[in-house]
Amino acid sequence: MVGKTVAKYFLGMSLVLAMALVAGCGGDEDTGVAAISQGRWGHTATLLEDGRVLVVGGQESPSRKLDTAEIFDPVAGTWSSAGSMSQKRGSGHEAIRLEDGRVLVLGENDDGSAEIYDPSSGQWSSAGVMLEARQWLATTLLDDGRVLVTGGLDASKAGREELDTAEIYDSSTGEWTETGSMELVHAGHSAVKLDGKVLVVGKTLAELYDPSTGTWSPAGKPVRERALGTTADVLEDGRVLVTGGQFQQGGWTGVTVPIRNAEIYDPSSGTWTAVESMSEPRENHPSARLRDGTVLIIGDRATETYDPATNEWTSTDNMKRSRGDLSTATLLNDGRVLVVGGKNETDDGLRGVADVEIYDPATGW
Repeated sequence: MVGKTVAKYFLGMSLVLAMALVAGCGGDEDTGVAAISQGRWGHTATLLEDGRVLVVGGQESPSRKLDTAEIFDPVAGTWSSAGSMSQKRGSGHEAIRLEDGRVLVLGENDDGSAEIYDPSSGQWSSAGVMLEARQWLATTLLDDGRVLVTGGLDASKAGREELDTAEIYDSSTGEWTETGSMELVHAGHSAVKLDGKVLVVGKTLAELYDPSTGTWSPAGKPVRERALGTTADVLEDGRVLVTGGQFQQGGWTGVTVPIRNAEIYDPSSGTWTAVESMSEPRENHPSARLRDGTVLIIGDRATETYDPATNEWTSTDNMKRSRGDLSTATLLNDGRVLVVGGKNETDDGLRGVADVEIYDPATGW
């Protein structure tokens, strides 16, 4: 079975590469949406209070990280510059909107420094230095307005040292403070807020953080072991849908393959349940919960929605642009979904995608 799985994976990747090469030769349709000025992947996209979207950093190529930022206005359908950060931040950084509307950007730099973008002034400013330099971390806005930062890879060292530590940023004081460490190391994980607590979905176990005590407790064992690249979405009824990610065949020295599996965590019972799998394997895939309660999953080009009421996946029309992985999907205030970036193989190697698309649940792509 493992041999067949790996063979199918590489066959699928060959098809993806072929599609990418066609895209590089002009085989893609016009998306009908203004392109971003720089192709990028591994960037962050944050919905601002006024409905615009801030896109920050990422990679233009494997060797070129970006410090630039741009803002999309969905009403005008245009992009404008949002200046530049003090440092370049590629794949593995995070951005989160604070209670006051500003955006905290952190991670993926070796000195641990963070910065804040103020949409009202269009200016960047320092947000101090994290206690540990991290990449592939996760951030969660707590009910009291502070930001919980969990796990990641140690960005100050070469190699792959995963972290079990967590810290908190208080935007009212600008201070970083240590909080309780997780029971396990987690990197490339997902974190979502549930009734004031924070659920972290890691490789083999899940954990819950209680801000009132600063402590962690077990949240059960997910059905499927997952490494980097999972996506977690809170459903309307408070349960959590977890999709895709990577599976390391043969241990950490083996082959990494994406997986199709999906499962749901029920916080009322603390249990994990496998649900219908996606139509194809996905990793580092963006998602968005739509207004009707379904969840849109974005792939390289194919997309699908999950309906928790029926436990069914429904394929949507394909996107017009092949995007690889590490694109972003942002739910706009009008219910549409903005998809930005991704990466494609070209004659010059991997390059970031500049084309932008919008998904309308009523009409599709």
